[in-house]
Amino acid sequence: MRVLVVGGGIGGLTAFVALRAAGADVAVFEQAEQPGKTLVGGGFHIWPNGVRALRELGLDAAARELGAPIERTEYWSWRGRPLSHWPVGDIARRLGAFDVGIGRGELLGLLFEATGASKVQTNSRLVEFEDDGRGVTARFADGREERGDVLVGADGLRSVVRSKLLGPAGPDFTGYVQWQTLADGAAGLLPDGVERITFGPGSRTVLHQVGGGRMFWACVVYGAATNGGQPAGRKAQLLRQFGDWPAPTPALIEMTPEEQIVGLPVYDRKPVKQWGRGRVTLLGDAAHPMTTNTSQGGNQAIEDGVLLGRMLGGAGAAAGDPSPVLRAYEARRIERTTPLVTNSRFISDLNAWRDPVRVRLRDALYSVVLSRRALSDQFKAVAEPL
Repeated sequence: MRVLVVGGGIGGLTAFVALRAAGADVAVFEQAEQPGKTLVGGGFHIWPNGVRALRELGLDAAARELGAPIERTEYWSWRGRPLSHWPVGDIARRLGAFDVGIGRGELLGLLFEATGASKVQTNSRLVEFEDDGRGVTARFADGREERGDVLVGADGLRSVVRSKLLGPAGPDFTGYVQWQTLADGAAGLLPDGVERITFGPGSRTVLHQVGGGRMFWACVVYGAATNGGQPAGRKAQLLRQFGDWPAPTPALIEMTPEEQIVGLPVYDRKPVKQWGRGRVTLLGDAAHPMTTNTSQGGNQAIEDGVLLGRMLGGAGAAAGDPSPVLRAYEARRIERTTPLVTNSRFISDLNAWRDPVRVRLRDALYSVVLSRRALSDQFKAVAEPL
């Protein structure tokens, strides 16, 4: 079976490794010029479910070595009051895994190295595909055509494959921009093993180590312009908004060169009941983009790739028509990801609250819920077998 994977991000590269390990002939087509560096820099929290998926590919130990352990997730009010905490390291070990913070570049590099450069074709922008029932032909902007038994759309938030399958409707802006970067030499500003999430009026920060002495920091601003990018004066704007927040947020902003602070407008989509058709399917952000509030978007893309390889490799590769296998993959992943997308958007809407009364109410709610129900729900999700 020959599988064409469109997109060389986390999900697409994971699918490549999983499919190749299962015996499929796989080719990845990435429109960027530098594979392995296709996502904007930043930090990535690999939860136990992501760890166990990577373990199936033999990559979990390498990811752990490249990153920094996360033992405790702390939740704070912007006024400096602790709200709750999760002992994520202990719980992960009970699940036979671990939690780790890693740079997105390092994770992509690890996956890219596992693919082998010869199988990733760069400067390959998909413009069209045709499923004739016997195979799929992919057509690229430079006039090339590629033929395969299956086509996988792993081409991100504004997926060309998705638009051809499900229509041209764009993703939904969630109302916030996440300003983020990696700060060199800043790991010592937080205790080892601590991830700290702080909530304010229409704003939030996330801090954790990622290995190599670096700290990932993100400042979320609701109601911000959707252009993101690197507008002039962004550092001064963030200092005005977060300069009186608990340490070490102000120091992290201050020590970071302005050109290294990147704004990412965050989008999601309402879940749908079917992703693909015929010999074509989706994974990752092309299938189920979600907000950053639960740190599960990338972990779910990893799960997608591993399960697709498991199902389409083995018995799926031996079947004459892979379509039933693809629909079975989609059914399992839709059941898994739909509540995560919905829950992440619900949390996002709560975090958008600005007026003082509602902010105090939210803090009181989080101080109870984050220590009980949310903890149970989150780890129930990561404990489920893939």
